[in-house]
Amino acid sequence: MMDVLSFFKGRGLAFTAYYISISLIGYFGLFFWSQRLDSSRWLEYAIFILLTVIADLVNVTLPHGGASISVSTPITFSSIVIFGPYAAAWMEAVSAIIVEGLVSRRPLSKIFFNVPVLALATGLAGIVFQALPFSDTLGRPLFLLPLIVCGMVHFLVNTSAVSIIIGLSDKRNPIRIWKTNYFWNVRHLVAFVPLTAIIILVYRFTAPWTLALFIIPLLLLRYAYRLYLDMKETHISTLTALTSALDAKDAYTNGHSYRVSRYAVTLGEAMGLPGKKQELLEYAALLHDIGKIGISGDILSKTGRLTDEEFDAMKAHPVIGAQIIERLKFLNEAARVVKYHHERPDGAGYPEGLVGEAIPLEARILHVCDTLDAMTSTRSYRKALSVETAIDEFLKFRGTQFDPEVVDALVTLYKEGELTLIEAGMPVEIYEALSQY
Repeated sequence: MMDVLSFFKGRGLAFTAYYISISLIGYFGLFFWSQRLDSSRWLEYAIFILLTVIADLVNVTLPHGGASISVSTPITFSSIVIFGPYAAAWMEAVSAIIVEGLVSRRPLSKIFFNVPVLALATGLAGIVFQALPFSDTLGRPLFLLPLIVCGMVHFLVNTSAVSIIIGLSDKRNPIRIWKTNYFWNVRHLVAFVPLTAIIILVYRFTAPWTLALFIIPLLLLRYAYRLYLDMKETHISTLTALTSALDAKDAYTNGHSYRVSRYAVTLGEAMGLPGKKQELLEYAALLHDIGKIGISGDILSKTGRLTDEEFDAMKAHPVIGAQIIERLKFLNEAARVVKYHHERPDGAGYPEGLVGEAIPLEARILHVCDTLDAMTSTRSYRKALSVETAIDEFLKFRGTQFDPEVVDALVTLYKEGELTLIEAGMPVEIYEALSQY
């Protein structure tokens, strides 16, 4: 009893209510669905459970949040079609207990929640599948349509439930968790559907032992997942190293690039940028001043007003920065954003004097976020301005110095209380910040 109480302590009422509600719904579902099982097919059930367990043992843990992805999904989808939603839900639950409880030995609190979530996702997906037309036409290509819908329902129920519980536990945005951990995985459903169809057809028209042949392609799929995550980790490490090099060169940028990137992510999300564009904007924001590495240290550290010659030298940093990062393939698109982040809608910016929408949207967002942090940070020649004063400045120069659409989005965030300034003295953990998006 004390263990249960300690688990919920400090989690919050919303977390506790959600955890208990989902668990009870899932276990009640399993109880009622158990009455629909066919005892004559226990051997077939066991075969699919074994295959699911083998596939789940080589799942890939995502770098944050504690979530993971599994290559057993085609087997689960196949069991829905072959055995129906109720038996499939039970097989998924038994597989989860074996993998998480007996093999991985995860905490009981996680097992208790994950089992009903997987059962609900499988059962609901199966019910939807059976309710759709063409679900009983295995000999026709139209059979793939309800199979696709089945896969989407299973995916959305499972990933949404996990994202919400992680968000409630860590006090983070569940939508952002879902986008980060799972949105990119949607495209793999395209590969899962034909593989699922093949498993179903092979099982229906050949001997059950042939299912063992599918372990190899599933392992290859797992290997592809692992390569993707390793590549992502390399990208994050590279960005962290480049930003650290800039911080060592210019003391002012220590924390500035981090703050600008956080503002840019918030503003980009508010403006509805798609995930790939948001990632591009975040990378560009972190490295927007990397070109200062090529600027004289005397100019960077000067406390007074720059001379015209010094300012001309400083104006070269966007071009230098673009030249540095365009050599890295995964940052190639970010180079344009870095190059043009000092352009203005009225054409008075630099380096090329672009006008209006000729400036990339991400660069326009970055320009506003860069200026926001500059105005609200203490400099050697003035104290930090208040956020209210900064908003007034943006409105004053809306359409000339700053893009109107971006300014309007920033003002809306401010009015809705969603614009939170990051204090200059806060710890800068770029690696951790990148790992959350």
